[in-house]
Amino acid sequence: MVVICFLPYSSIKMRTQPVGIAPFKDLGNPSFTVNTPSHHISLNGIVLCVAKKQSGKTRFVSNLLYQLKQASCMDRIFCLSDTFDSNKKMMESLNIRPEDVLSPNDPQAVQKIIAEIEKERDDLLVYREKLKRWKAFNHSLDKYLLEFFDPVTRQFEPPKHWLNGRKPVAGIFADDIQSSSLIGSKAFKNLCIKCRHIGAFQSGEAPIGCSIFVCVQNYTASGNEGIPKSIRGNINCCACWKSGNWKEIDLLATELSGVIPKHQILQAYDYVMNKEPDNRHNFLFIDLTPKKEHLSPFRMNYTEWLIPDLS
Repeated sequence: MVVICFLPYSSIKMRTQPVGIAPFKDLGNPSFTVNTPSHHISLNGIVLCVAKKQSGKTRFVSNLLYQLKQASCMDRIFCLSDTFDSNKKMMESLNIRPEDVLSPNDPQAVQKIIAEIEKERDDLLVYREKLKRWKAFNHSLDKYLLEFFDPVTRQFEPPKHWLNGRKPVAGIFADDIQSSSLIGSKAFKNLCIKCRHIGAFQSGEAPIGCSIFVCVQNYTASGNEGIPKSIRGNINCCACWKSGNWKEIDLLATELSGVIPKHQILQAYDYVMNKEPDNRHNFLFIDLTPKKEHLSPFRMNYTEWLIPDLS
């Protein structure tokens, strides 16, 4: 009889030895290509907000988007929500175009947003080409005469772009999408997986991309009710409010523990929820991709660093 013994991983001693090949280099574009203020999160990425109704999810995201917009790092916002009109006062400061408000039950909603982002890329490329011709026009009056002549002003006008040639920053605010046809659709899952790559350039420069802000009532649920695992596995940040479902909190901490130790997440959550037990609007913000200058991956209500005591 042969007896095979499996030793615990912790009892196995390992060592490394160089293979003899050159170290791998980062040959692509940076993961985050939008310049945000140092105290804000990195973009493009996915922010997931989980809370029961009337806890403050929409209030938080609308305030965050407004601050990003004020800092010129959020230009065009698409809203996927059937409750946009009832939340209009919170949304007014975001200057969302009427045509950029879509129903999460519109089967073409994702494709419409992708098409608009790709159009932003195409418009930018056209502007760049026209700008080149405008510079040539200053030295060659006959070649581009008609292209730049404005019959209204009767002047030669340079090409125009709504952001003066700056690459636009796009955001998608998916609010109250639980139980909608959007949340479990292949199109939305795929968008969450490749959101940084939307609006790519043939030249290889960083795509326009988009950030996605998702607000739901439950982290998981049966059928298409909750956030699919394919989306949960791609989030960069998570804001979680008080929940009576400990299994859900435990699952959230477990799924994020590949980046941050589970016990630290649970300690941070416990601290925030018990600091003011009767305040249902307090939330823990977890940043899985914090900037180097950030004091912690945890924040309370986004506005205060939450620094673990590791002593």
